[in-house]
Amino acid sequence: MKARAKLLNAARWWFNQHGFTEVHGPTIIPAAGDWPNSFEVKYFDKKAYLTQGLQPYTDAFVASLGKIYTIAPAFRAEKLRTRRHLTEYWRIEAEAPRCDLDGIIRIQEDLVTHICHSLSKEAIEELKCLRRHTRDMIKVQTPFPRLTYDEVIEMLQRDGHNIQWGEELSWELENNLSLRFNQPFFITEFPIGIQTFFHRPHPQRPELTLSADLIAPEGFGEIASGGQMIDEKEVLLKKMAEEKIEPEDQEWYMNLKQFDSGPQSGFVMGLERLIQWICKLKHIRGASAFPRLFDSIYP
Repeated sequence: MKARAKLLNAARWWFNQHGFTEVHGPTIIPAAGDWPNSFEVKYFDKKAYLTQGLQPYTDAFVASLGKIYTIAPAFRAEKLRTRRHLTEYWRIEAEAPRCDLDGIIRIQEDLVTHICHSLSKEAIEELKCLRRHTRDMIKVQTPFPRLTYDEVIEMLQRDGHNIQWGEELSWELENNLSLRFNQPFFITEFPIGIQTFFHRPHPQRPELTLSADLIAPEGFGEIASGGQMIDEKEVLLKKMAEEKIEPEDQEWYMNLKQFDSGPQSGFVMGLERLIQWICKLKHIRGASAFPRLFDSIYP
């Protein structure tokens, strides 16, 4: 918990130094939107959901404040029994206007590098207790390596893994990839899918998206996901129709799309996953005081 507190101090310091404003959106939202596996709750006589992220409220904040970030809880109804999944977790989420995919990648790698270097000085005793050497944090340097989704699929197929182009990378495969690296790296340009549905299509290859996952090294796997968002109202309405999202549920949000906002990009980083890697925790439940697993809600 001390390492967690110092990590959050470092993250907030970096955001504040780089012109971001901290915001907080609602936890109870009227529509699940593009988030799969949402917890449904009864909101008096209406149906509502527990949030998995700041969208679609992100655009309202960005329109008035510019660069924004939030540190807040999220909830995901997935019955997964792994060492890196929680049903209730905290996220570091950021969005920046006039920012493309390359820009949001640079923001993530600068943020993570600052956090690691800060903890190497401010959390020496905590890291020592957790058997994480401070030199591991100091050696994290920008720029992080980048691999395209195409390159990753070819790499995994050469190693004998049964995966075809277009399939999602399982957390087991992500961990396998992360064992090859000694510092974080990015996988970019994923095919259009559930997780990348509202990311902007690649200008040369429309079957791909301007998206990126940040993968922690040493077998810890994905810690963040993000990309450049669709900013044209017509394209967004078409996507919502394909996903069967009712436009009236998002009417106020769609009104924000009346004017051209230019490129806008963001990311969501799992706080507990970041802590799990930095603190070398075997299971993600060690990153939370009272972890919520799909088969455990007590105490």
